[in-house]
Amino acid sequence: VSGVEPVVVVADVDWARFTPAYTSVRPSALLTGVPEAQAATAESAAPVADEVSATALRDQLAGQPQDERRQALLDLVRRRAAQVLGHGDPGAVGSAQAFRELGVDSLTAVELRNRLSADAGVKLPSTLVFDHPTPRHLAAFLDDELFGGEAADAESALVAELDRLAATISRLSPEMGVRALAQARLRSMLAELGDQNEADAKATVSQQLEAASDDEIFDFINRELGRS
Repeated sequence: VSGVEPVVVVADVDWARFTPAYTSVRPSALLTGVPEAQAATAESAAPVADEVSATALRDQLAGQPQDERRQALLDLVRRRAAQVLGHGDPGAVGSAQAFRELGVDSLTAVELRNRLSADAGVKLPSTLVFDHPTPRHLAAFLDDELFGGEAADAESALVAELDRLAATISRLSPEMGVRALAQARLRSMLAELGDQNEADAKATVSQQLEAASDDEIFDFINRELGRS
């Protein structure tokens, strides 16, 4: 305010925690004259990923089904969130609890982002926790970041292989004995796909029930039993 004399204030600031959060959206001219803040800025801008642990994480999860990968990533998110919040037990962090409800603020959000960046070996956005408000949402995002490209490549390869197989089958004559073998193998593959779809559907319902409120659960039961 104009006309007000400057006042000297003594503050015990943890620059390593304060600076990254304060400058997460844009640089701050206010901190340019503070050597400790500049050092903290340089440190936070440096690569945070531990290449060994990041590679180990990818190797550990590579090749696993998506639901198993996401469960492992969910456990990681809950463990890291518990650490930055000062909880000794990851069980204190619910899978469907909002980070805001858990007490995550701008400082702990940046700290959580940095830890997960180091784990995953990728540069994660400063708004990570606010864009993905629960551990379950955040785990799904990490799965897409780490393995989304691989899943797309695998899907393209599968479609190409099916096209090749269809072209081969179209050239088989009715007299060829291999047709019976092909039919048996295709029926077996279709049955396996059906079993997997059923398992995925059950897992989806289980997740929905876990996150549902009491009123939503009772409403679901009433609809299933045909009651209004």
